[in-house]
Amino acid sequence: MSDKTSISEPLTSVEMGKLWATYMGNNMAQYILAYYIQHVEDQDIKNLLQEALGLSEDFVKTITEIFTRDHIPIPNGFSEEDVNLNAPRLFQDEFYVHYLKYTSKAGMSIYNVAIPLVYRKDVQEFFRHCMDCTLDLIEKIKTISLDKGFIKKPPLIPTPEKVEFVHEDFLNGYFGHVRPMHALEITQLYDLIESNVASKALISAFSQVTKDEEIRTLFGRGERVTTRNLENYMKKLHEENLPSLPF
Repeated sequence: MSDKTSISEPLTSVEMGKLWATYMGNNMAQYILAYYIQHVEDQDIKNLLQEALGLSEDFVKTITEIFTRDHIPIPNGFSEEDVNLNAPRLFQDEFYVHYLKYTSKAGMSIYNVAIPLVYRKDVQEFFRHCMDCTLDLIEKIKTISLDKGFIKKPPLIPTPEKVEFVHEDFLNGYFGHVRPMHALEITQLYDLIESNVASKALISAFSQVTKDEEIRTLFGRGERVTTRNLENYMKKLHEENLPSLPF
């Protein structure tokens, strides 16, 4: 093993930053998932939540060990004071599956950026482990979503008959010839709708139970933003005669 990748080497800024972000996200997930498990009724979804909780606990434990060994302060994250496990139920079981997909995608966005940029052996192995575990979880999320009818697949589009090159009017806005959206643009809209639907549900639920008026106001602003975004994304799909997700 190269001296430059040895665990005796200090963490780089990227390694420290990505570990911090992973710690905070999974530390928060520990308490949210523990609350969900208190209310879930469907056994398949409960198993999924418990697996996700186990992963979050594993990730937090590993980062704590790395930071401790490197004499880095452990982040002041979330604690039992931040969640009331005995609070009334806020979500139906189906939402828990959508939430796990939503947060898994968020986690993947951290891990896949980290992997090419981290060099210390233990940190490389950790983020590879995070990626592998999250990919496995996502496959189970998709299977349950399909089996239980929770998901609406992305829209179908006609198969191209031949290769076409970009024309001068490719970037036209509202004037002149406006081309149909291509597959990558539809992909982006579909993903944004999925994420904003989950965000809107979370914000709406938490705004109803928060005791802090300032936070409730912030939630209200977030709900308006996500609603406006969803309306715009879905309008664009409708203009293209494509189906969109309900919200």
